[in-house]
Amino acid sequence: MQSRARTSAVVALILTASALVACSSTPDPSPEPSIPPGITAPPPTTPATTAPVVESSLPAEIAGVDTSGWQQIGVPSGAATFRIPADWSVSEAEGGVDVLRADGQRQLLYRESPDTGDGRCVNADGVAVAWRTAILDRQDVELAGAPGMAFGAAALQLGDQWIVSVGLRPAADAQSPRCPIVNAFDSPAGTIGFGSEVVVQGAGEAAPWQVASLADGEAYLGGEEFPIIRAILMSLELRS
Repeated sequence: MQSRARTSAVVALILTASALVACSSTPDPSPEPSIPPGITAPPPTTPATTAPVVESSLPAEIAGVDTSGWQQIGVPSGAATFRIPADWSVSEAEGGVDVLRADGQRQLLYRESPDTGDGRCVNADGVAVAWRTAILDRQDVELAGAPGMAFGAAALQLGDQWIVSVGLRPAADAQSPRCPIVNAFDSPAGTIGFGSEVVVQGAGEAAPWQVASLADGEAYLGGEEFPIIRAILMSLELRS
């Protein structure tokens, strides 16, 4: 009886040890990952969108200026595009945009449906004064949707004040500028003004276009900036 009991005890110990080994060899299941309370998973990444490419049918060289490295600018309404140097910029304004030189000074404006005045020749105070004009430059412009256009540069004397005007105008007006000089024209999108001012008075933000004399106005054409200004204006394209 004792021998058989001892044998049974040994067998029981072996079976118990085997069961323990079996239990220890089975890995515990990995716990599911959890997010701490108050923290949410990041949203899915949204693919970046690229700005639409503004196409142009004009050559790189405009009025003798290489514009291949310039920006092609679309106006807010989508009615037109034009080019500006890489270090220039535009700022949105009522009815269009202002064109800013690299130093931030406004040089040109683009306006849709602008106020073109009542046809009277007056100064910035609204007072009629003696005037005379001198043509400085004129270049024909092929503008789809607005035939018979030209770039015109002129000097306008209002009383004792001289003002340089640059802009797109009907060719006949650019050839024989009279006061008031209006840098605007009719297009399928309505009246568009593109120049130093719409109605030239040398007032407000257009004050940089005031010069001391006709000779100073003529000298401006020989500087580095004038060809750039002319190329910007002549780069205008209307969109249907």
